Order: sequence, then C-alpha cells, then structure tokens
Amino acid sequence: MKAYFAVAAIGLSALAACSNTVIVTDPVTNPNYVKNEELYAARNGSIRVEVMGDTFGMAPEAFADLVVNEMRASYYRHDFFTRQASRATDPRYKVVMMFNADPAWSGYDLCAASQPIPPAPRQPGQRSVLLAVFCGGSTPLSENSGRVVLSGVQDPNFAKLVDQVTETLFTKTDNRDTSRGGPGI
Repeated sequence: MKAYFAVAAIGLSALAACSNTVIVTDPVTNPNYVKNEELYAARNGSIRVEVMGDTFGMAPEAFADLVVNEMRASYYRHDFFTRQASRATDPRYKVVMMFNADPAWSGYDLCAASQPIPPAPRQPGQRSVLLAVFCGGSTPLSENSGRVVLSGVQDPNFAKLVDQVTETLFTKTDNRDTSRGGPGI
C-alpha cells in the first residue's frame, strides 16, 4: 500500500513540473501550403504580424511590439516580422499570434477576422495558450499552438512560449512531396 502512495506522489510531482514546461503542438498545414512559402511571403522584406487576445495587463500596442520583437529575436532572420504593412510586406500574407483564444476559434477564424478577437477568460495559475497562424489571405496555411503557466510577460516562459511557437510555425515538410515516403496527395 505504501508503494502506491509513493508512486502517486512521484506522479503528482512530475505533473506539477510539467505545468512549468512550454508544450508546443506540431504545426497543422493546409494542403495548399508549400514548403518555404513564408520565404516567398517575405520576399520584399517582412511578413506582417497581428497580435490579438490577452495582453497580460499591458497596453495592446506595447504588448504587440513586445511579441513581435521576441519573434524577431528568436527567428533566424531578425527582420522577418513586422507589425506595419508596407512595401516590404505582401498584403496576401500575415501571421496572427492569439493569446488565450477561446478553444472554439480556429486558424480559419483568425485569418478571416477583420476585428480583434477577444480572449477567453483565464484564471490565475491556469495555462496560457498561444495560437499562431500563418495566413495566405483568409486561409490558414500553417498553424500551431503552445501552452504554459505564466505569471506575466516578465516570466521567462513567456519568451520561451513565443520563441518555440514561432520556430515551429513554418513546417519543414511539403504535403505534396511524395519522395522518401512523404504524405503526398
């Protein structure tokens, strides 16, 4: 009987440790996604980024700047992301970073949104979720998400969450590549 309690205690402590770990899903890609399409989208310089959702108490503009600056710092091309549409951005493409979206929202909703989408309510100690979508028009070409418990934007896991979701948003495989056992169509 004591062995069961010991195993249960170890299991609970392991689960508690996991709440402080950033967990990122594999990207889901639309069949229209082409490997390295993000490079084409940024061929003039950058991809525009929209930041929505929970701002963790910051002014929305300052929070969006913080997120985009973190994306720039973590990505191999530091000039790849911008908040402003310009001649350096292709208006057909954008990345949407949504913090604490209602689980009912999908990449299609975020790509098609003409107005910011409000975040879902979150209780203290509850995991924060970042949903990221690479959009081609109103179609999500690639999307993924990450989650971790955050105390705010100064929490080191905030930067890790943005970094890891950004790094994995652009998949390294092509759905149409049937060589070497790829999925193909």
